Amino acid sequence: MIRRAVIQKHKIVNQLKQRPCPVSRRECLLLLAGLACWSSRTLAEYQQQDSVIWDSFVVQIKKLADAAASGKTDSKALAEQGMRLLRELRLDTAEFEAAVNEAYESGNQFWMWQRLLKEKHINGGILSIERERLVPLHDHPGASGMVRIIRGAAEIWQYDVVASSAGHDGNKIAELKRVSRRILRPGDTAVLTPDTGNIHAIRAVSEQCSMLDFFIPPYQRSRRSWYEPADNDWFNRKSISCRSIPQHEYTMALTSN
Repeated sequence: MIRRAVIQKHKIVNQLKQRPCPVSRRECLLLLAGLACWSSRTLAEYQQQDSVIWDSFVVQIKKLADAAASGKTDSKALAEQGMRLLRELRLDTAEFEAAVNEAYESGNQFWMWQRLLKEKHINGGILSIERERLVPLHDHPGASGMVRIIRGAAEIWQYDVVASSAGHDGNKIAELKRVSRRILRPGDTAVLTPDTGNIHAIRAVSEQCSMLDFFIPPYQRSRRSWYEPADNDWFNRKSISCRSIPQHEYTMALTSN
């Protein structure tokens, strides 16, 4: 639509150049004003077509989650369609503001979570992290996760397991290969699936970073694992060795400190 408006504008300009009689200053000003209004209106209509308000977003993403649960949508299509909805969600509406104000809040030493939506096949909300806070390497078994930054900036690492073995102390040792390392800013998105990039870490690189964070299906916390790198300077490495810690052991270690 915007392309057609630009082409039409060039046609009008070329026609004016070919006119045998001169164009008055008044005619020029009126024409330019009309083109400006037309372009602004066209852009607004284009943006409106490619956006979705909160209530409609909830309906569509729940349908997507239900389709994934019934096997009608594979993980690739799920990620693509879920990311499209997340990008198109408008954040400047009264409906979205009301959803945030009514959100259930929880948190820990790493993050603050505002739950916006929780159903059998989907869980989503706003994840906020303060500057230099690192959410350590962990996974979401069986889940596809979709993220869109809405404020601040975050650095995100994603890994796949390439090998595993038993350590001397009986703990599982996982060899990880990095598949992505990015700094995300407002509007940027990232995705993880059950098959790739599922192990991840997040660090805020601004005063505070907030992001939309949706999981289809919701992962079971009891099945989650945390990954402790053998070296403290793992951030810049493409391959790392980690001790895999089950959720219950990780929770016990946190509470005992």
